[in-house]
Amino acid sequence: MSGHAGTPLLAGVDIGSTHCKALLTDLSGTVVARAQRDTPRDPAGHTHPAGELLCAALDTLASCVRQAGRAPAAVGLTGMAEAGALLAPDGRTLTPVLAWSDPAPASQADRLRTTHGALALHARTGVLPSAKVPLAKWCALTAEHPEVRAGAAAWAGAVDLVAHALTGSLGTDATFAQRTLAWNPHTGSWQPDLLAEAGLTEDHMPPVHPPGRPVGRVTADAAAATGLKAGTPVVVAGHDHLVGAWAAGARTAGQVADSMGTAEAVLTVSTDAPDAAAAARQGMSFGRHVDGSHWIVLAGMRSSGALVEWFCDQYLGLAGRPGAERYEAFARLVATAPDGPTGLLFTPYPDGRSSPEPDPDAHCDILGLRPRHGLADLARALLEGAAHHARWMTDTQATLTGRPPAFVTLLGGSTRQHTWTALKAAVSPWTTRVCHEAEAPALGAAAWSGAALGHDPAVLRASATELVPEADTAHAYRAVHRRRFLPYVTAPAVRGAERAHDR
Repeated sequence: MSGHAGTPLLAGVDIGSTHCKALLTDLSGTVVARAQRDTPRDPAGHTHPAGELLCAALDTLASCVRQAGRAPAAVGLTGMAEAGALLAPDGRTLTPVLAWSDPAPASQADRLRTTHGALALHARTGVLPSAKVPLAKWCALTAEHPEVRAGAAAWAGAVDLVAHALTGSLGTDATFAQRTLAWNPHTGSWQPDLLAEAGLTEDHMPPVHPPGRPVGRVTADAAAATGLKAGTPVVVAGHDHLVGAWAAGARTAGQVADSMGTAEAVLTVSTDAPDAAAAARQGMSFGRHVDGSHWIVLAGMRSSGALVEWFCDQYLGLAGRPGAERYEAFARLVATAPDGPTGLLFTPYPDGRSSPEPDPDAHCDILGLRPRHGLADLARALLEGAAHHARWMTDTQATLTGRPPAFVTLLGGSTRQHTWTALKAAVSPWTTRVCHEAEAPALGAAAWSGAALGHDPAVLRASATELVPEADTAHAYRAVHRRRFLPYVTAPAVRGAERAHDR
């Protein structure tokens, strides 16, 4: 048995696009059990089999209960936004869990953009129309499978599905609702005219609960399957990037979190909503933070850890190998490259750039390649490019919110790549910290589950270490950022000139 038997435990589960992770922690933040499973998905990556996803998520929770030797007093859930499924009246899923990354609804996003205006939608919902927003998915289902939509009783996000499996009740959090393109974060309400675009009404939407309020309580059947106690409160804590940022300490205005996973998100906390038109021009969304009172500005890079995965597949011959083995091989390779700038410029946009300065035609360029460069230099250049882009996102958010970062905290599984975190500290002029808890979203979900028991969720906070780069290295990288990276990614004429120079 782990932990003192008299100390209550809290559970946090993170349903991610790549992995489902769970942990149990006591009220001091000491983690006593952990588990992880791969998130199942179809070969094309466009859907997740609903039953298999639920099994993976619940199995991580059950594994933690077995490790600890006792059940938690509350369960908090977090995970990917935009993914979800339509439910029948009896609670069965009518569709697979539609992945956020599926490009198929792009035509419906274009139609919504034409009908309502992208800027008007953004000002109203905090989100720009794109293929990943659930409203575009719902419209696509209505157009292509009207019989499925007609038989649907409710929409459930991926995290909401896990809550439903545990409690038999459906509910969600505002940080998930505000990613749908059908929720107004200013008024805290669903938008009937936008839902009507997909033939849906507010009755199809899950109830949106205030922060820390339980969706329901664990049923007897779920208790038997997981080792939880029947009656345990279950809280949908919210969007994983925001919940992880909260756990890492990004809670008040000017604090920034850089969430490094398969995709990467940079968010800045603010007191007020940003200028919507300015945020839209930069491809950034906004909405409420997990506490329901602060606002956040959010920018994303679709391929972050995914770039490392691609490199391992294409250049290290590790396709199909376990994730830990792949990342360890990549880390060993990068460690053999010389310190300091590689002289290469890598632009980390395999699928276009969503922010800042959105550019769907942006792609991966590798400039400055010389005979001296080897595979290790290419791997390091990939990390350099991602670090430069993360700084650009943060700088742009500082302009939007009107204040420079108080600090930036790095969190997520990719922080295990120590070369990467060191590069981010070198590229950036602000204080950079790395969160010690690799599964900060799960820890944050556990913290918010405690609110259902009367515990202050602000007490539970992951520790972090400040990264101090070597002065000459930092000076060199910041010069590259100003003189080479920003001119190239922002000015087509400069890009053409640099290509000619490199030839």
